[in-house]
Amino acid sequence: MIDLILKNNNKNISNCSKGSLLLELLVAISVIAIILSFSANALFLSMRGSKTSGDRDTASTLATEAIEAVRSSVEEDYQNIYGLTKGAYYHPVISGNKWTINNTGSEQIVMNGVTYTRYVVINNVSRDSNTRNIQSVYTGADDDPSTQNVNVTVSWPDGNPVLISEYFSRWKNKVCDQPSWTAAVPGNTVINCGDTTFDSKDSVISITGGTLKLQ
Repeated sequence: MIDLILKNNNKNISNCSKGSLLLELLVAISVIAIILSFSANALFLSMRGSKTSGDRDTASTLATEAIEAVRSSVEEDYQNIYGLTKGAYYHPVISGNKWTINNTGSEQIVMNGVTYTRYVVINNVSRDSNTRNIQSVYTGADDDPSTQNVNVTVSWPDGNPVLISEYFSRWKNKVCDQPSWTAAVPGNTVINCGDTTFDSKDSVISITGGTLKLQ
């Protein structure tokens, strides 16, 4: 009788041990699954963050390239940007081994499988009449024709756009001879060196023998 009771107890203990081992195994599997899930999510976020950072670096490089293109164009001739339509979209293009900015509209650039949209916007600048500081809001009465504001924007589908803003000033000036006065050209027409025209609000003007007389 005692032997039978011991055998039954041993059997129950054996069953309990097996049950405990199975429970521990299930808990271990669940913990491993949770760890793997967190690791996979962390790896995905890390890879996505690296891609986003790489895309933004590329966009910043494209924006900087456009600013340098504008700088090169301004150094050649300030009129290259001053004569453009303010607020319109332009994009830089290499033409004849030099950068040009008078290409209307935005441009699409594909790099590393990502399509970037880039454009340049040029705006007039005004200065405070007393301090000569640039005004935050443009005022036509205080226009400074020797300064232009250039904004470059680069955008792509999976990130916030990159914007670079810079001011460019006319610092190269030419002194040109006016050999004579031959014709009135009203308005704000850009005059090239060696010109013989003039503009005046006075309609009573006499030009005789290469002289200009107000009557």
